[in-house]
Amino acid sequence: MRAYQIQQIIPESHTLTMHLPPEVPAGPAQVIVLYPEPTLATPSTEASSSGFATVADFAAWLQTQPASERSREDIVRQIEAERDAWEPGA
Repeated sequence: MRAYQIQQIIPESHTLTMHLPPEVPAGPAQVIVLYPEPTLATPSTEASSSGFATVADFAAWLQTQPASERSREDIVRQIEAERDAWEPGA
């Protein structure tokens, strides 16, 4: 399989026209459009000042963090205790 890459500017009409080199055969083809991932808008609160520009940056950082020492059951118990504390009379 061969690939051809060309830089284009997407106009307001969102319509692209491209000319391919003569060695590209006529017939079915797949067209792939890659565009930059938008950065997340972050509120100016202390909690959101993480310094991650994109979700991919956060995911890469997350992979470097050690696994939790808590078991799934410990986490579920904590969540249930929190829910019980939120609901009056529970």
